[in-house]
Amino acid sequence: MIDAKPFRLALVLPLALLFVLSLGGCSRNQKDSDDAAKSADPAVVDVTVVRVQRANIEAELSVSGNLVALPNTDAKLAALVPGRIAHVFVSEGDHVSAGQPLADLENSSLKDQEKQAEAATAQARANLENARISAQRNEGLLQRGIASRKEVEDARTQLAVNEAALKQAAAGLSAARTLSSRAVIRAPFAGTVVHRFLSVGEQVDGSSGQPVVELANIDTLELLGTVPAAHLAQIRVGEDFPFETSATPGIKFTGRVVSILPAVDPATNNGGIRIRIANPKHLLKLGMFITLNVPLKQGGPRLVVPRQAIYPDETGAPHVYRLQSEQVEAVSVELGVQTKDVAELLSGVREGDTVVLTGGYGLRDKAKVRVKQ
Repeated sequence: MIDAKPFRLALVLPLALLFVLSLGGCSRNQKDSDDAAKSADPAVVDVTVVRVQRANIEAELSVSGNLVALPNTDAKLAALVPGRIAHVFVSEGDHVSAGQPLADLENSSLKDQEKQAEAATAQARANLENARISAQRNEGLLQRGIASRKEVEDARTQLAVNEAALKQAAAGLSAARTLSSRAVIRAPFAGTVVHRFLSVGEQVDGSSGQPVVELANIDTLELLGTVPAAHLAQIRVGEDFPFETSATPGIKFTGRVVSILPAVDPATNNGGIRIRIANPKHLLKLGMFITLNVPLKQGGPRLVVPRQAIYPDETGAPHVYRLQSEQVEAVSVELGVQTKDVAELLSGVREGDTVVLTGGYGLRDKAKVRVKQ
């Protein structure tokens, strides 16, 4: 008969050992799983950070706007009398000199009126000459006792009448010539034809509402830009500065702030400046929208961060992510002067604050982060 106790003991010991080994394996697997989950936790974002500090920067202010001609050097030219266009002598891009004909109207009736006025003037001049001779003759006859004083006075009166008639005829001739000249559109100044609105055969009513061509001097252009009122005192007026614009890559231009407008818009707290730009090669076009950087007066160290540390919120307003322990706080900031590398912060943070440099896109307020060294 076989003893059962040694058999049961032999069976229990291997089972117990297997149970202990399985528990150890489960514990290690759980720890590895927890470590992997921690390293892959989507709630923790890797970022790099930078401190807000004060530094001297080459202060520039970005200004945008449309290019316009200088005052009194841009005009839409129309005929001053009604009629049909006979000729247009220029096209867009043509350079013209002051006084040069640009277009004219069919003006045969105006020429006829001018000829009639010339004839009337010639007749009045002949009548005046005849009256003068008559008056001189009567003066001589009076001295010889042949003519009466009344005849002399009548001759003098007729002379005065004819003098007045000649002046009236001359004024009529001048008016007729002026009217005839208005059928020709001439350049009031030297410039470039930038638009041609009408062509030969079209009818005009003689008003400014129907311009035929637009003429502008584009050798020098101006940009009227808006600037935050806080920076108006920092604008350098009267100093030339070089700049480039994306509208004409690789080309350097020279600009100069010629004036700061005397009023500030109370709704936006922005002021205006006029920037004059030399354009000798006509590379910049009238009406073109450009952005340029205006140098500012150096005002000592400024509170700055790299431009990478500025992130737009849902509305596009600038803000930074300030680091607090292992979380970040989204802070709205007001930007001041900006260069290609750094941006001035006027409000929102203090010197020494730590803000996110890279990895901030998509971060939410109070998000957990891990700083990469």
